[in-house]
Amino acid sequence: MNKFTEILAFMLILAMSAGIASSEQVIVQPIMNTDGMPLPEQAINFTKLEISPPYINFMLQPGESKEMTVTLKNKEKTALSVKPNTVIAPYGGYNVDPAWFKVTPESVEIPAGGSQKFTIKVTVPADASIGNSGLQIAFTNETMPTPYPSPFPNYIHALQVSLDVWTTPKIQIMTPYINDMLEAGKEYDYEIKLKNVGKEPINIDPKMSSDNNRYYGGPYGQMTAAFTDDAITITSPPNVPAGATEIIKLHVKVPPEAKGAYNGGINLNIDDSSIQVWEGTVQMNFNVWTQPAEAFEKVFNLKEAAPITIEISSGTNYNYPYSQATGANRKEPSFETTLVGPSGKADVTATKTVIKGAVNMGGQIPPWELDSKGIYQENGVQLIETFKVSGSPGEWKLKVLPKNTESFEYSILIGE
Repeated sequence: MNKFTEILAFMLILAMSAGIASSEQVIVQPIMNTDGMPLPEQAINFTKLEISPPYINFMLQPGESKEMTVTLKNKEKTALSVKPNTVIAPYGGYNVDPAWFKVTPESVEIPAGGSQKFTIKVTVPADASIGNSGLQIAFTNETMPTPYPSPFPNYIHALQVSLDVWTTPKIQIMTPYINDMLEAGKEYDYEIKLKNVGKEPINIDPKMSSDNNRYYGGPYGQMTAAFTDDAITITSPPNVPAGATEIIKLHVKVPPEAKGAYNGGINLNIDDSSIQVWEGTVQMNFNVWTQPAEAFEKVFNLKEAAPITIEISSGTNYNYPYSQATGANRKEPSFETTLVGPSGKADVTATKTVIKGAVNMGGQIPPWELDSKGIYQENGVQLIETFKVSGSPGEWKLKVLPKNTESFEYSILIGE
């Protein structure tokens, strides 16, 4: 693409974003060609027609219809003939039928400096599929010239229209995410709850997603996943009865040699037309690690006798809402703390213990929990322990062996 084409495309984007195209000559100043010679001045004419608003959106359920109005203003000094044409937008999502759209008036002559309102009516058939589509309503046949053949005409005076066809979901996924820390060689169990708020049973058939990757992007680039999909066993009922809640059980058997992370998904294969495939997938993110066997050590010195205050705090380990491990999987953080001074091991019984947590209500209350304490999701627990000892001059060593935490912090206060 040469410089002139790049400038031309940029000018079109500006004009279309404002809903205006001008018939005044747009002069492209001379620029240098690849052979070092200047290109001649170029001029392009567009009709001055303003579309307001330049973009509209319809959200309709199958069987519904709706009307919206747009205004066209002729900014030319002569009358302008307009005949709307509904055009399926390239790469605009799943296909819709242009017959769903009716634009009135079908044709009109707008006087110089005058305006004309157009009514856009959309009628979605009762058997329409769920999804989002984009299309255009071109009011003139003027198109943007291109230096090369284009499979789709780029209309200059086009109204951008999006149509979102939806229905109320009949099934609710109470556990859309599962995130946890796993230890190599251990086994874990999780639950996915589904509630059917409809009047008919809904079939389900959970399977590991075919899109699961064998690699994940870590801090060191692409790495092999900690384990493969066959480490996860799914046990599920064949359907969810009307008004009932069913549980899909997952069993994860982590290989002894596993390390790193696993990112994947379970396609629930819900037979509910209101739920698209990506909406019926439960995402899983596991971090496989090994509990440390050796304690962390920190050496420090006292020049003179002084009280020592030590504070150890675990990492928050806060995860996404509705993602905590259930039952026996859930473990609280803890520390084995040792303090050794010039005279040997000191008594480091905790003088203060603080347990902190983060409780999430999802920002938007889940409708199935309006009258239940289950709305509260504790996303992580933090343990903070404080120790105080009388310190004598010399070398001291703090040893901390953490359990069930990805990280921890320490502070050593010498003196009052």
